Amino acid sequence: MDWDKLRVFHAVAEAGSLTHAGETLHLSQSAVSRQIRGLEESLGATLFHRHARGLILTEQGELLLDATREMTRRLLAAGARIRDSKDEVFGELRVTTTVGFGAMWLTPRLPRFFAMYP
Repeated sequence: MDWDKLRVFHAVAEAGSLTHAGETLHLSQSAVSRQIRGLEESLGATLFHRHARGLILTEQGELLLDATREMTRRLLAAGARIRDSKDEVFGELRVTTTVGFGAMWLTPRLPRFFAMYP
């Protein structure tokens, strides 16, 4: 499946309108319509019932919307984990020092270091 078409589908399903989704995505209404039509053709299913007042999801559209919501949730969670992992310190730290420096400077600071990085 085409990720761009899924993104457009998700926006249309959430907005309930091709025009509103197009505004959100900075696409023309006709471009949004072409993307939806292409997705429907590739799936062999109608995703929306078109009415004068807007769009209503079909049963297949509801299934796809559930999937795109889950994908969005998982992508946001993955992004958060990636951002958070930049701040995480992990791995083994080995320090070699002289006895005097280790005893006088390093040893008093170790409890705070261990509290910060268990």
